[in-house]
Amino acid sequence: MKNLQHVPDVLPSSIPLPESVVTATSYIWYFLHQGCVRIPGMRYVMDYIAKSHQADPYRTMVEIGLIIYGLVYYLSKPWKQGQEVQARLNARDVDQLIEEWEPEPIVISEQRDAWRLQALPVVSVIDEHNCCTVTRNGGQERYDNVLNMASTDYLQLSRDPTVVEIVKNTISNYGVGSCGPAGFYGNQDVHYNLEYELARFFGTENAVLYGQDFCVAASVVPAFTKRGDVIVADDRISLAMQNALQLSRSTVYYFKHNDMAALEELLAELDQRERAEQLPSIPRKFIITEGLFHNTGDIAPLPELVALKHSYRYRLIVDESHSLGVLGRTGRGLTEHFHMDRNTAVDITIGSMATALGSSGGFALGDNVMSHHQRIGSNAYCFSASLPPYCCAAAHRVLSIMEADSSAVTALHKVTSVVYNAITKDEKLSQYMIVTSSPHSSVIHLQLTPEIRRSLFNSSVDELFEELSRLHSRHASNKYVAAWEEEERLLQRIVDIALKKHILFSRNTLVHEHETLPVAPGLKISCHALLKTEQAENACEVLSNAVVEAITAYGNSS
Repeated sequence: MKNLQHVPDVLPSSIPLPESVVTATSYIWYFLHQGCVRIPGMRYVMDYIAKSHQADPYRTMVEIGLIIYGLVYYLSKPWKQGQEVQARLNARDVDQLIEEWEPEPIVISEQRDAWRLQALPVVSVIDEHNCCTVTRNGGQERYDNVLNMASTDYLQLSRDPTVVEIVKNTISNYGVGSCGPAGFYGNQDVHYNLEYELARFFGTENAVLYGQDFCVAASVVPAFTKRGDVIVADDRISLAMQNALQLSRSTVYYFKHNDMAALEELLAELDQRERAEQLPSIPRKFIITEGLFHNTGDIAPLPELVALKHSYRYRLIVDESHSLGVLGRTGRGLTEHFHMDRNTAVDITIGSMATALGSSGGFALGDNVMSHHQRIGSNAYCFSASLPPYCCAAAHRVLSIMEADSSAVTALHKVTSVVYNAITKDEKLSQYMIVTSSPHSSVIHLQLTPEIRRSLFNSSVDELFEELSRLHSRHASNKYVAAWEEEERLLQRIVDIALKKHILFSRNTLVHEHETLPVAPGLKISCHALLKTEQAENACEVLSNAVVEAITAYGNSS
């Protein structure tokens, strides 16, 4: 206790406080100081305190009080208060709250689209006469002996008895699923065999399988592009390719549909700009188009595209989802149609097995380097489940049939010519609708003539797209365009009239909220290899009468 004589007077004697308070405060401060200086580094803290209070002890006391309050507030657990309030509720109160709770809908109910869901056809029971049973609106509507001219199974080889038997055996041996992505035990021998067969049949070095055909473009294009790369694309590409360009992070330019003069002008301008900027590294450059266009049905001019590609040093990507199995003498697609070598003409080919091959999934064709890069850098290949083995077996068998006998392709070309000629030569039909597709397309695309669209809906294709673009720019959640909606309803009325006469056509199903390029509503008439000439001619007559009836009725009602 002998050191207590050194206890400082913390509070000045001039302050009117009891002596006991001053003495107690001085002792507390002394022992606190002696304890703190024994802690490493606290000497610097004490020096700060000594300098900061500047002979004003009340300031130090206020700071210490704030520090203590902060520690208490931080260490407290306010969530316990909520638990205590919740604990006061008995079982009856909890049940009442649950009964009164009304959750918000995950998706806002939009009654204006209800008619689209009710009009979706479900096809079943296909007989030997190419007729089927169609149900709609949850089974409330049923139509028997309907000729299906809405299917994209163009060759109908999936109905071959040998294909059906192979599918059954594959399911017995492999099961119905692949149980994982390709790189994680998802691929089996049937997958590798199909990749080899696809590459051999279409004349490329390698092929890569995908589980979903819609995701092929959205995975292949971003795998080879990055920010700063250049993509020049046709302005009528499908929604799948539009999504791919959005995911590519590249600078995208569009050229007028199938206009090679406009494309060359754009490539020359980009080349001059690149030379003027003197970039530190040369960007990757791609031209993207389709073989048979999904929304219009016409064919890309491959020879001119290849010439421009070589002239300006671009790579060419072609989506042949609807041209493989359709174009060419043996169904090998756009390159066979123009008598060109795929290896030198096209760098990457995107294809679907859900169309002419009658199976499921998609694929990409190209050289070995392209294929290897996809297996390690393509999102859908690395992270999505592989194609079910039985789908691979079915596609493999269909390819074998096509290679051994191209009669299905020949039959498809014949019936396509019959339907195309019947529709284009129908003077009554041509007054209301125009054909936008190529004579070689197995899907005939029809749209209202500009005059009919103007007279019925007081709009044009350009005006429809301008309105949709305006809604896109405003990020509107409900992109409703009255003229578009009315035209879609009219086209569905044509489909309904034909269905009552046992012919199934389809609208060009477009989700205009997702479309970023100009596109107009239309009808699609799909041909397939088993379609007989008499059936095709009758279907064209039904179509013509349905168009006249629907448009006449709409004009009278308005």
